[in-house]
Amino acid sequence: MFPNTSWGIVLAARDDESGREAFSTLGRRYWSPIYGSLQRQGFAPADAEDLVQGFFLHLIEHHTVARANPERGRFRSFLLGALRWFLANEHERERARKRGGESVFVPIDSGEVESALQHDRESRATLDLQFDRQWARALVRNALSALRAEYVESGQAQAYAILQPYLDPGVETPSYATLATQLDRNEGAVKVAVHRLRGRFREVLRREVECTVATAQEVEDELAYLRDVLAAEPAAAAAP
Repeated sequence: MFPNTSWGIVLAARDDESGREAFSTLGRRYWSPIYGSLQRQGFAPADAEDLVQGFFLHLIEHHTVARANPERGRFRSFLLGALRWFLANEHERERARKRGGESVFVPIDSGEVESALQHDRESRATLDLQFDRQWARALVRNALSALRAEYVESGQAQAYAILQPYLDPGVETPSYATLATQLDRNEGAVKVAVHRLRGRFREVLRREVECTVATAQEVEDELAYLRDVLAAEPAAAAAP
């Protein structure tokens, strides 16, 4: 029922010896909300990085997937609940932190999210809201990465690099005339290209959300909620 989704990966890992690889995949996609939540709760960046590694290893070793049930909620809720349990258990947390420091299970580039984290630290957002903001940002980054890969594969890497600013409402974009010169196209063709890029981004982002919920109705609800979460934060932090 949940193939090729985050829930599908989790459920497959229940009885699959490749569970470590499955959670490494999930970690690469969703490490930033975990990392951001750990920092917000007072852990230094280096400790937060180690705990991210340890947390995903912990999910495997303690068979947390056996308790995962897509019918009970969204995938972000599952991860947040697992993180709360993990942090409440001081012994397991410290053990996981040490183990995380010994391995690079999940590649982390904290520089990607530090600007947004700074805004979160300065705001009065609750821990839950901060986690959801980081979650929304992660989905946007995943969608942008997938979209860029599509353009690169079709030989349009340069076009994507030039047009991509039009996907970010928080930045000032060049005129269509400027883009026409850069792309050696007329302005009408540029307008069509921007329209197509935006449309494809919406499709890819929707696919990202579909990976984290159980029903079609939840997709619409989740998209609306995540849009509201990002719209409510400062523009500098909301920009993907």
